Amino acid sequence: MEISDAPRYEHRGVMVDVARNFHTTTEILRLIDVLAMYKLNKLHLHLADDEGWRLQIPGLEELTEVTVFAPSVQNFSVH
Repeated sequence: MEISDAPRYEHRGVMVDVARNFHTTTEILRLIDVLAMYKLNKLHLHLADDEGWRLQIPGLEELTEVTVFAPSVQNFSVH
C-alpha cells in the first residue's frame, strides 16, 4: 500500500488581528507552536488599523473630522 499525502493549497495559515484584539506574548507564542504542530506555514499579523474615529466626543471634534479620507491627507505619499 502506498499513501500519497500533500497539502491542497500552497499557503496554509491563520490571520490574527492584534490591532483590535489584544493578545499576550505568551498567547501568540502558543499560537505559533500550534501552527507548527499542524504544519501551517503562514502567520499574518494584522498590526495596525487606519480607520477613522467613529465616536463623537464633545470638545474633541478633530477625532471625527480628520481621518484617512480627509482632503488634507488625500495627496499624502511616503518617499
